[in-house]
Amino acid sequence: MADPSDFFFWLLMLGVAVVGGGWIAFRWLHIARLLEDTPTSRVRSAAQGYVELAGRSKAMSGAPDLAPLTQRPCVWWRYRIQRRTGSASRGRQRTRWQTVNSGRSEQPFLLDDGTGQCIVQPSGAEVLTAETTSWYGDTPWPTQPPGRRSPFGEPEYRYYEERIYENEQVHVLGQFRTLTGVGQRDREADVMALLAEWKQDQAELARRFDADGDGRVSLEEWERAREEARRAVTQRQLEQPVPPALHVVVRPEGRQLFLIASYPEQQLARRFRRRAIVAFAGFAAATYALAWLLQGVFGSA
Repeated sequence: MADPSDFFFWLLMLGVAVVGGGWIAFRWLHIARLLEDTPTSRVRSAAQGYVELAGRSKAMSGAPDLAPLTQRPCVWWRYRIQRRTGSASRGRQRTRWQTVNSGRSEQPFLLDDGTGQCIVQPSGAEVLTAETTSWYGDTPWPTQPPGRRSPFGEPEYRYYEERIYENEQVHVLGQFRTLTGVGQRDREADVMALLAEWKQDQAELARRFDADGDGRVSLEEWERAREEARRAVTQRQLEQPVPPALHVVVRPEGRQLFLIASYPEQQLARRFRRRAIVAFAGFAAATYALAWLLQGVFGSA
């Protein structure tokens, strides 16, 4: 007679595989359709809101960031360090890799498409890189560059690092915003500051606004001073140069996809379609296995 604990174990595993495989397959198919159906905008003319952009990556400060494990200059990185662990199961020794350290870059970088530049804030983004480096070592932090193996038997640690380099072609889907200095100046605060400056010279204030000549500025005359200050502040702001527009792509507020990928659009869409096909195959296999399991138990009852 089959062990009931084995039945419930496989029932749970196959149920998770069916639900998870179906959800992942539909999600990746949705991303592929989204990439194909969303037109690529230009930075100079992009509408405010959810957009798709493509261009060359640039470092914000002019100097690229350094990837922590390899020290290679780049604009974005992600790393993971895993440690080998062993466990005995039914008389067999199994090797597992457990993540003991990880991190990713949150430093913004620029996307330049030839019509303008846009700041990409990668916090919260799903990032796909064209280059991934993996190697092994014997220390919690790598002391040897990729390509060299430890001479002392099986290494204890495994290192992964992904990077996006400067001038690499980058594809971004996210929330596009344009920030300007227009409308952001506090006009009333400038008016109050100017009036406070005029009050420092009471004689000059009276000369300009004491219309009845009684030696003091009345409430009506003070209102005239306020109007004059408002006109002066408005003129001063008009004469100041308008700050250049600042374009930024950030994570959308809703559940829309925030994606940064160092792949061309068509290749990126094909990658997600292939992933969806594999996930659908896993979903179908798990569904068949689950049906077979249930048929074997309840069909023979």
